[in-house]
Amino acid sequence: MNASPPLLEVMNLRTSFAVGQRRVKAVRGVSFTIGDEEVLGLIGESGSGKTVTGMSLLRLLPDHAAIEADAIRFRGDELTAHDEESFRKLRGVQLAMIFQDPVGSFNPAKTIGWHLEHAILRRSETDGKAWRAEAESLLQDVGIRAPERVLSSYPHQLSGGMLQRALIAMVIALRPALIIADEPTTNLDNLVERQILELIRVHQRRLKASVLFVTHDLAIAEDICDRIAVMYAGEIVEIGPADAVLRNPQHPYAACLLQTSISLAQRQEYLFELAGEPGGKIPDEGCAFAGRCPKVMPQCRTIHPDMRAVGPDHQARCLLHGD
Repeated sequence: MNASPPLLEVMNLRTSFAVGQRRVKAVRGVSFTIGDEEVLGLIGESGSGKTVTGMSLLRLLPDHAAIEADAIRFRGDELTAHDEESFRKLRGVQLAMIFQDPVGSFNPAKTIGWHLEHAILRRSETDGKAWRAEAESLLQDVGIRAPERVLSSYPHQLSGGMLQRALIAMVIALRPALIIADEPTTNLDNLVERQILELIRVHQRRLKASVLFVTHDLAIAEDICDRIAVMYAGEIVEIGPADAVLRNPQHPYAACLLQTSISLAQRQEYLFELAGEPGGKIPDEGCAFAGRCPKVMPQCRTIHPDMRAVGPDHQARCLLHGD
């Protein structure tokens, strides 16, 4: 019997931006799959290409971006074959996004109730007259105790944590199969952060949805993700089960991220610091991390490494694992 295809399959995704007379490559050949009801974490420093990857999948980038891929399949359906009109019928229903900045996710001139009404009515089976009762129930589900007041409020009248809860309620209303969560707890205090993470996990399980969870925080990734993909300079450099990647990283960059996270968590007197700056000019050949890598070898500067198996369902892009 043939195994069913993954919910999402991404093959050789490439995204670039026009900057003056040149094109800047932000995502360089990213490939991964997400299974049914799975949470895949996408981690890395700012500028590694995490957010651009998520936005590319939902076609939410500006006009000066060019998105290419060998394949992007959702439930076996080739998304690159969809024109904008047919793709919009998937985005916001089957495919949804929780943005990093909840303020930018709402029209400031419309109430929270207006937003929830439109989200609920996108589902054709929903009775147009019943949206308000469902909206109140959704807001209660995400921990909002006064749903009637929130429905009549405008975005600027709510705190960041409350807005993020309302945004999660909108996503739940759509009942998507795949949620892309782009650093959804940024700028929230620790208590609210834990509450929001728990909400996402609880409702992901309730909806039986899959999640692409973008974060730079390894502690969050460990808490919520089933598998983890580590990005550097627009590439995935390691991917595997969350426990394997975080307990025994096989790429030097992933190991450095882990060491930094540990030194911060333990409040060590001397914090570990990864030398060099992320981003910058990507070399034309060799490993993009060679200039910062503590284990660099001469061949790293001339040979671009492929992904190599380093364990069960675990791969790393590093010449250290060569023959």
